[in-house]
Amino acid sequence: MNKSLLALAVLGAFAGAASAQSSVTIYGKIELAAGKPTGTTDKQIMDNNTGSRIGFRGVEDLGGGMQALFGFEHRLSPDTGTSTSTNFWNGYSTVGLAGSFGRVNLGRQYVAAFTHIQNQIDPFSGDTQAALRDTGMRFGGITKVRVADSIRYDFSANGINFAASVGEAPAGSPDRPMSVAVNYSAGPMFLGLGIENPEGANDNVWNIGGRYNFGFATLSAGYGKGSNNANVDAKGFLLGAVVPFGATDFKIGYAENKLDNTSLKTKRASIGADYNLSKRTKLFANYSKVGGGVPVGPKSGYSAGINHSF
Repeated sequence: MNKSLLALAVLGAFAGAASAQSSVTIYGKIELAAGKPTGTTDKQIMDNNTGSRIGFRGVEDLGGGMQALFGFEHRLSPDTGTSTSTNFWNGYSTVGLAGSFGRVNLGRQYVAAFTHIQNQIDPFSGDTQAALRDTGMRFGGITKVRVADSIRYDFSANGINFAASVGEAPAGSPDRPMSVAVNYSAGPMFLGLGIENPEGANDNVWNIGGRYNFGFATLSAGYGKGSNNANVDAKGFLLGAVVPFGATDFKIGYAENKLDNTSLKTKRASIGADYNLSKRTKLFANYSKVGGGVPVGPKSGYSAGINHSF
C-alpha cells in the first residue's frame, strides 16, 4: 500500500513538472462604444479604433534555458462580428526561440520602433477615437505597425529593452522594412528611441520620447522627424498626462504634425476618463477635436463605452 502511494506521488510530481514545461494562453480584448467619430455627423455604435482581438500564445521548455514560442492574434469589429482585415491573423502570427541570448521570432509581427517607442507615449494607449499616437508619433504615412515575412530579435537586461526587426521587401519595393529601437524602464521613468526605414526608397523616421510617474500624475512627451517616399520632410510631437483619482484615470493630451512643404498642420486635442470596475473591465468616456483641415467635415468626436480584457 505504501509503495502504491509512493508511486502515485512520484507520477503526480512528474505530471506536474511536465505540465509546467508547456503552456498555452488564450487572451483578448473587447471594446464597444456609443458616440460620433471626428469627420462625420453619424452617431453610431462603434469598435472605437481599439483593436478588439482574440489571441493564442504558448511556450514550451526545451531544457538548458531554451524555450520554443508561438503566437497568433485575430482582430475583429465586435459591433458587426466581422474581421478588420483580409489577414485572419492580422494582429501577428509568429514562431520562435528564446534563451539567455534573447528572443528570435519569425512571421508577421510588430516592428521594433512601434512597440518600443511609438506606442508608449500616448496617454490613450492608441485606443479610442481620442488616440494621439498616429498624429504625433506616426505621421505622414511613413511608419509601419507590422511587417509580414519578417525576423525580429529582442533582448532585455537591467531595465534596458532592445529590439531589431527586418522584413522581406514587398513586390515592387526597393527596400526591406527595417527598424531598431531601445528603451529604458526603471521605477517611475521610461525613455525610448526608435529608428525606422520602411520599404520605400526615400522614407525614414526616428522617434524619441519618455514618461515619468510623479505619483499624482504620469506625464509623457514624444517627438518624431523623418521624410516620406516623396522626399518631403515631416515632424510631429505629442504631450500627455494621466491623473489617477481613486478608481478613475483622467487623461488629457495634444499632438501635432506638419509636412515641411506646406503650411498645413494636423492637430488633435483629446480629453477623457477611464473608470476601472476591476483589473480587467473599465468604463470610459472621451472627447477629441482635430484641426488643420483634417478631416474634412465635423472636427469634434466623442465616445463612451466599455472595455473588457481577458
